[in-house]
Formats: sequence, C-alpha cells, structure tokens
Amino acid sequence: MAALTRKVTACAAIALAFAVTAQAQNNRSFVATAGNDANNCSASAYCRTFTRALAVTNSGGEIVVVDSGGYGPATITQPVVITAIGVDASITAGSGNSQDALIINTPGNVTITGLSLYGGTQGGIGIDVQQVGFLRLYNIQIENFESYGLVTGSGKLALYNSRITNCYGGLYMFNSAQAYVDNTSFDHNQGEGAGAETGAALTIANSSAQYNVGGFAADGGSVTLYNDEISFNEFGLSVSGTTDIAGAGQLYFVDCLVHDNTFVSYMVNAGGTLSGSSPGTTMITPGQGTSGGGALSSGIALQ
Repeated sequence: MAALTRKVTACAAIALAFAVTAQAQNNRSFVATAGNDANNCSASAYCRTFTRALAVTNSGGEIVVVDSGGYGPATITQPVVITAIGVDASITAGSGNSQDALIINTPGNVTITGLSLYGGTQGGIGIDVQQVGFLRLYNIQIENFESYGLVTGSGKLALYNSRITNCYGGLYMFNSAQAYVDNTSFDHNQGEGAGAETGAALTIANSSAQYNVGGFAADGGSVTLYNDEISFNEFGLSVSGTTDIAGAGQLYFVDCLVHDNTFVSYMVNAGGTLSGSSPGTTMITPGQGTSGGGALSSGIALQ
C-alpha cells in the first residue's frame, strides 16, 4: 500500500509539472487592463502585464495588446512579436534612473508595433538593447527619459514612423550596431537627436531633428542622411573622430534641408569628414559652419 501511495503521489507530481510546463506554450498570448497575471494569457484568459505574457509565450511567439492601458516595464529575453494596433498601449518606467521601460537581451529577432514609452523624467532608458538579432520598431513613441530614448550596441535596428522626444538624447548607437530609420522625428532632446559612435552605422531617411541641442552626429561612427530636415537645433550636424577608440567619423547627406540652427549649421572636428552629394543637392541655410580640423566636402551647396 505504501508503495502504491508513493507511486500515485509521484504521478500526481509529474502531472502537475506537466501542467505548469504546458501553461508556458502559447504561440499567441494576450494582455488587457482587465487581465490577471494568474491567468495563462490565452484568448479567453488575458494577462495583465508583458512580464507575465513573456513567461508563457513560446520563443518566436506573439503578444497581442487587447485594449488601451499601461502594461509595466519588461525584459525581453526571447524572440517575440508584440503588437498594439488600434489601442493606446504604454509602458511607464519605474522611479529612479536605473529603471528602463524595455530591456532587450536576446540573440533572436524582436518586433514591436504601437507602444508608447514614458519615463516621467525618472526612467533611465526607453529601450535598452543589450543584445538582439534584428529589432524592428513601428509606430513607437518614446518620451521623458532621464537618459536616452533608445540605446543599441548590438545587431540590427529598423525604426519606422516613430518619435523620440524630451529625453537626454534620442537614439544612441555604438559598437557594431546598424540601424535604418525612416519617417521618424527627434525633437526637444537635451543632447543629440541621433548619433553613432565608433563601429556603428546609421542611416536616416525622410525624418527630422528639431529643437535638440544637436541634430544628427557621427562621433567616430558612420551616419548617412537622405531627405531629412534638421532645423532649430543649437547645431545641425556634427562629425568627429574619437581618441579613446580609434575611429574616423563619416557623415554623408543628400537632399537634406539644414536651416535655422541657432549656433551653427554644422561642426566638423578632427577625425571627421562631412560630405554631401556632388554636385551639391543639399542645402544649408543660413550657411554657417565651423571646422575644427576635419574635412568638408566641396559637394555641399551652401545657400
């Protein structure tokens, strides 16, 4: 009888373990303001937070936001798609400079659509990319972070139809990160709208930088601009090399309008090269700039 009891108990334990494991097998999970994190995040039992939904979603699965509301900071450690379409879904970072809204740390691919991230001037970073394969961001709003709106030093990034505003800095790239940005606004940031340090490569098209301290900058990295407007910043464009890590900054721009920046339109410092299309199809107005030892291409049209 004792042996039979032990066997039954063991079977019950195995069944319970299987049930817990099975709970973490959603290909598609759902979060809602009326959800409960005690649920399994299925279509009939919504969860409340992204953290819970990530825990019960298969690698490469999807998390769907059902209605408008805040869903809490989260750390993404697996390939996933997070979709918030037709709703006002947001994340507000916790208090303190160390609190980021989203941390991404996975060698896989991540796609996020339609989230708004708020720092309340207390959160550290809006999206902190520590590791990723390919990060795709669509219709993202990032604002009021004490640090940067978006930081990446790894993998590839595609940012579309978004806005980064009122942060210490907008987009900051370093190491081997590569990024393509389209139809995105960087405004009212205390530092640069977007910049690339040594090893990073950034392309920005059909976008704008306004009312930042600096518009776009290549600080040892490579920045390519196409059909962008850079206006009402303290300085429009900045390019330089780096001394701590050997790197020559390259900033190339085509069909851009650079105007009414209050200090200078461009700054070209030692180790940096600023170049435009040749013949010049870009315009800088009022045409003021400074050179601190870097190279200025003759292809730039000053007007």
